[in-house]
Amino acid sequence: MSDRVVTRWPVRLAVLLLGTASLALTLWTARPPAAVPADAPVDRFSASRAVEHLTTIAARPRPTGAAAHADTRQYLVDRLTALGVETRVHTGAAVNLLGPAELGGQARYAGADLRTVVGRVPGTASTRPVALITHYDSVAAGPGANDAGVPTSVLLETARAVMAGPRPRNDLLFVFTDAEEIGLLGAKALVEDPGGLPDSALVLNFEARGSSGPTLMFETGADAAWLVDLLAEHGVRPQTSSLFGEAYRYLPNLTDFTVFKAAGHQGMNFAYLEGYTHYHGPHDTIANVDPDTVQHQGEYALGLARALGGIDLTATPAGDAVHFTALWWVVSYPDHLALPLALAVTALCAGLLVVARRRGEVSLRRIGGGALVALAHPIVVGGIAWIAAPVVASRHSELADYGDIPGNRLALTAFALLALALSAALALLVRRWVDLRHQMIGAAVLWTLSASLAAAVVPGVSYVFTWPALGALAAWSVLRSAPGPVGQVLAAALVVVPVVVIVVPLVGLLSSALGVALIAVAVAVLALAFTLLPQVGSLLVPRGQRIVTRVAALAAVVVAFVASIPAGEPPAHRAVASYFLDTTTGTAAWLSTEPGGVPSPDDAETTAAADLWPAWTAPVQRAPAAVLSLPPPTVEVVSEPGGRIRITTASARGATELAFVVTGARVRGYEVEGAVPGGLSLISDEPRSGPWELWVRGVPSTGVTVELDVEPESGEPTVQVADRTGGLPDAVAWRSGGAAPPAIGETLLDNATFVSARRSLPVGGTGLLGGER
Repeated sequence: MSDRVVTRWPVRLAVLLLGTASLALTLWTARPPAAVPADAPVDRFSASRAVEHLTTIAARPRPTGAAAHADTRQYLVDRLTALGVETRVHTGAAVNLLGPAELGGQARYAGADLRTVVGRVPGTASTRPVALITHYDSVAAGPGANDAGVPTSVLLETARAVMAGPRPRNDLLFVFTDAEEIGLLGAKALVEDPGGLPDSALVLNFEARGSSGPTLMFETGADAAWLVDLLAEHGVRPQTSSLFGEAYRYLPNLTDFTVFKAAGHQGMNFAYLEGYTHYHGPHDTIANVDPDTVQHQGEYALGLARALGGIDLTATPAGDAVHFTALWWVVSYPDHLALPLALAVTALCAGLLVVARRRGEVSLRRIGGGALVALAHPIVVGGIAWIAAPVVASRHSELADYGDIPGNRLALTAFALLALALSAALALLVRRWVDLRHQMIGAAVLWTLSASLAAAVVPGVSYVFTWPALGALAAWSVLRSAPGPVGQVLAAALVVVPVVVIVVPLVGLLSSALGVALIAVAVAVLALAFTLLPQVGSLLVPRGQRIVTRVAALAAVVVAFVASIPAGEPPAHRAVASYFLDTTTGTAAWLSTEPGGVPSPDDAETTAAADLWPAWTAPVQRAPAAVLSLPPPTVEVVSEPGGRIRITTASARGATELAFVVTGARVRGYEVEGAVPGGLSLISDEPRSGPWELWVRGVPSTGVTVELDVEPESGEPTVQVADRTGGLPDAVAWRSGGAAPPAIGETLLDNATFVSARRSLPVGGTGLLGGER
């Protein structure tokens, strides 16, 4: 068959309409449903009613231990009680080891006074409890209207709608965990307490990592195929993919569902991602809440609460599924079928190649060249996007902290047009050596092999390659046997529809998840998809791909220019440095993780702060600071037989966060006690060389006791204790004659004051450290 396909204008029009309709439907069905007004029937979820809760919940930041945090907890108790929901506050303590810390050492966090709100709607004949869960604390950097004010409001509105209807068969639990933002501690305390969350509870966790867009079901627990089917049946415009869960395992992001999944709970995890530049910052306000997004999350919560609350959950089917959203539907099939399906597509590809080769229709050398060209597309296009992205985003101050810019969809559109232009140009450039038909066949071979590899290694990802590859092979077969107008339109449909319906939503998700800084990844995926379309482009108009190249390139430049213009709210400002005072050595310093973040950048140096806090071995910006008269935490140290050391400490400055670092000894185990009677039993810890660090959050005014099991090491055993408060000391000015850097995101060293004291650990007896008791 010739490279040139003779077409008439009705065929070109049909192909153009087909592609446009597929793209429009894909984009439209990915949008969240419209918000329902407050006067909706009482048994319906209403985003307008849910958002009303935010005026109280998101009035100010509510980090664990703050007054606003306690006020929010009481508001939850009052609202649930008023609805007639049985409500209690679970009190506990927990420790979580989350791996390498930002400034060095291990991220070991403890909560001494954790308070999780649990509401229960008793079932009429419960077979298994169903828990709808979110967290009610926020970061200190902003009021947390989205994270997790919206999910908190969603669960309150869901509880109201549930109570307005018939009682469920199964118990429904509405759980609002504490201290998620500081180490998933409330969830950890809940699962470790026999009286916390029932072991059999099925978990639906709701989160926010942005401020708009559809809510995605992005992670499941074990044996979740039946839950995916339930989601498909009862979800409103459900957006999900098994690829999300496969990718999420390799990301550093954690949610409370991480804890519940590790504890063996079945369930699903939900979140929305768009509008990332509002996340964890001062602009996470009610003004930046999208009511449609609230409605979408609420439809999930209420629909699944009623569905799971009404069925027999005594025994549920085993097995996981490959699944993805295709327009209005969720396609799902057992994951053990992923490899046989991919191998079947591979066999089809091999059969077509053998038949076509015997008939002299194809050249294996040119097909190999087509596969290499297809592989070159994402490398070349992605590489150019990698270079261009910082240029397009350079005028947006958010890029440095978030790796993203506000309204990144415009930038994505520009880069998608760029990918189209570059892919079309590359196809034309190599056409002299590899014609369009062999380029498409070579691309289909590459996609087929990728499908088999993905199915063998990461089954949840395989569908991304399997179905487009099948469509491309079917299109090739049609063009071989029926090259006329009907065959041309059918072949175009077989290629275009799987690419648009499966790959385009994935590209949008990647751009939201990775931001403009890494948009090259999304662009590379799109460029790889375009390798299946060269003959479709040639069907549109004579010299079709040249026109596509020129128009797409021009449009890309125009849209990229528009995307580069900052618009909307300016970034808020606050200090991005901390004041650290070591009262034992009489040393004070400014510390910051931001270049130029300290008050006097000319005096700054980039070095570790291990002399101030031994665990901080990573380089930071550091400058000298005045030594202020600030009281250190009071600490009583008692040496007990067997190498055990008991440290009782409290902040003299009212801090709710205390940190401990031990040097000159190896810590084999530790125990934290706080306001909770009994505290924790001794936690084994792998002995490590170097400093041992523990951060205790939510410390009550009475303080906290930490007991350590240590073994001597070379050097003199020393303990250093520091308290941390938000804000800088009143006695120092942040920076005279100018504004601080933008308040985007937050780190441990942002806008905080540390006061510490240290002493050698006594071999026996009692010693006072940093004050009197």
